[in-house]
Amino acid sequence: METKPLELKSPQETQTGSRSLLYSLFSRSFRFPQPELYESVKAGQFSEQIQASIANLPHNGLKAGELGRGMGVDYDKFQSNYIGLFEVGGESGPPAPLYEGEYGGGRLKVMEEVLRFYHHFGLRLSTEKRDRPDHLATEMEFMHLLTFKEAEALLQGKTKAAYVNAQRDFLRYHVGDLVSSVSRRLGNRAVPFYQDLVALANTFCQNELAFLLNVDQGG
Repeated sequence: METKPLELKSPQETQTGSRSLLYSLFSRSFRFPQPELYESVKAGQFSEQIQASIANLPHNGLKAGELGRGMGVDYDKFQSNYIGLFEVGGESGPPAPLYEGEYGGGRLKVMEEVLRFYHHFGLRLSTEKRDRPDHLATEMEFMHLLTFKEAEALLQGKTKAAYVNAQRDFLRYHVGDLVSSVSRRLGNRAVPFYQDLVALANTFCQNELAFLLNVDQGG
């Protein structure tokens, strides 16, 4: 989905905007890597964007680290790392698939559940991406939308409760568990960028859920 920049002023607005940007960055980085992402990661721009957003979060405990800055692999190897971790494997599949339905609960049931969330907020999956609705990148993009809508509500003086409740429930029952499962399956594989990315996303989602369980849902 496309979102337009917001003029955020208050601390609460800025915090919500930073959360939204982080979800967007995670969504982008968990999709099949394009040259633009590779160049951004290698040059350190990606880690700088992550670090700038982390600095404005309403919760602590995150460190961006290097996140691939100056890594010594070329673009082809960067792609093959992604494929080898998340897309292709042996008889049991890839080491750490990015589809929620691959970790139990039944593929169709999981896809139906996440689609109900998307449809409730008037979203339809792009026919261009042609990906399953339970892919981690898509679930992160949905969290980006919800936090963006929360920031809009704050700017307009409207209630944010529906967006906060949806964030909490989607993290609790879907994206949070998915990231945690990917992290466990990834284990200690020393793969540049992706090992650190998954660890950071997992900690972020855990912190987000703890934050949302205690956040004031008022206007």
